[in-house]
Amino acid sequence: MSLAHYRTRPDRLHATVFPEADFLRELPVPKRVGRVAPVRTPRTRRATRREATLRFPERAWLFVLGATSALPLMNFTVTGFSVVCVAIGLAYFLPGTRSRNDTPLVLAAVGTVAYVASAWVNDTSYLSPDVFAFASFALYFCGITVLARDVERIATVLLGIAFGSVFFYVVIGTFLTATGGVVDLWKYGVAPAATITVLYFLATSRIGTSAVVIALLALGALSLVLNFRSHAVICCAVALLLVLSKYRRGTLSLTTRVVTLGVFAVGFTWALEYAAREGLLGGSLREKVLMQSNGSVPMLLAGRTEPPLSLTAIVQQPLLGWGNSDNISRAAYVDAQHVAMSLGFERSFPFEYAWKLSDGSISLHSVLLGSWAEAGVFAVLLPIWLLWACYRLIFVADSAGPWTPLMMYLGMQTIWDLIFSPWSYNLPAVFACLACCCVAVHSNGRHNNSTQDTHLLMRLLRDNRTPRSRSLHEEKR
Repeated sequence: MSLAHYRTRPDRLHATVFPEADFLRELPVPKRVGRVAPVRTPRTRRATRREATLRFPERAWLFVLGATSALPLMNFTVTGFSVVCVAIGLAYFLPGTRSRNDTPLVLAAVGTVAYVASAWVNDTSYLSPDVFAFASFALYFCGITVLARDVERIATVLLGIAFGSVFFYVVIGTFLTATGGVVDLWKYGVAPAATITVLYFLATSRIGTSAVVIALLALGALSLVLNFRSHAVICCAVALLLVLSKYRRGTLSLTTRVVTLGVFAVGFTWALEYAAREGLLGGSLREKVLMQSNGSVPMLLAGRTEPPLSLTAIVQQPLLGWGNSDNISRAAYVDAQHVAMSLGFERSFPFEYAWKLSDGSISLHSVLLGSWAEAGVFAVLLPIWLLWACYRLIFVADSAGPWTPLMMYLGMQTIWDLIFSPWSYNLPAVFACLACCCVAVHSNGRHNNSTQDTHLLMRLLRDNRTPRSRSLHEEKR
């Protein structure tokens, strides 16, 4: 029997649910009283939104604290924001009412221990930046949780971190952005931060979904022009998800949305390859696509050639890893080349150029596979949890309101960074923001209505109390 039946026939509710309770005695209820909860008027809804909006002093303060990440202290793991989190991080363990989830902290601790143990067994340096990556994530997670208790505040801290990243790449930079060219600066530095900034201000302006979709498509087109295909795919995928979330008032099932997204990815890849071959997207992109698609290797593997090396290193030492990617043996390196050639790479492929950086160090180019190859199976637990958090933000977190586009983009971009990107500046802090958003967003998704039904039943029970029980309840309050 549905809850709607209980709503119209309260006498049956009293007779079937807790019949021995005194406060559920039958009372005559007029037929015109059909509602169990007052309906908000548009004015009330607007007032609630204004109350939820951050005031300028707090918004500016959170932004400034996040922007301290512009100061590099030790590679990508320790920045000025680390000092802020050290000062306030212990407050995370104090009792309070904030939303908490200790799972990412536990997994970060396990990953750090795995790195230290692997460094000890393999006699590699304990001061490698990768050894501190998970510990830095845990520190940022505690600090951001203390600073920001909801999605809007976390997003404001993330905006400050994005500003810090832009400042670092523009003023200091890396060897990939040292040329000073706009293309390299956009691709290897500021594109994700710029997207976060655009989506943040669109959310604070309460812009409609159509305008957000147009902005994402414009950013994707800009990335295509600047030869940043992965970012273009991510922006267009988020735009598609936003359209699907509004189609038929958001009633599309999760399976339908995932399948549609997969079809889009395949279609977009084919269309991109065709447009690049025809020279519609510029000469540099045409040459790159032709180089990657002439062989029998899939375009994704041709663009990210490191998985054969990472998987070979994992298979040979899966439990404790190699301690550091540079410690991978020459024999494993040669075996990885044979694996790559069996997958379709030509014998003349420049593996030394593709798998090594300019300073001669080996690049595994994946946080997920690199962590497993360097520190063993226990170091991959936190990246797997982060992938689950990405799924929550992309498909399930419906209570973020105007921040949903930013949450979707953050989840999509993080999936790519975890699987196909190495550690980069401020990336541990961005991962911590993602984890905090996953904790802060309380929703079971549009595909699970059991919680909603439970709340409805509790409202029915509460609103059908006798006047005597209500007065006693008010006296206790």
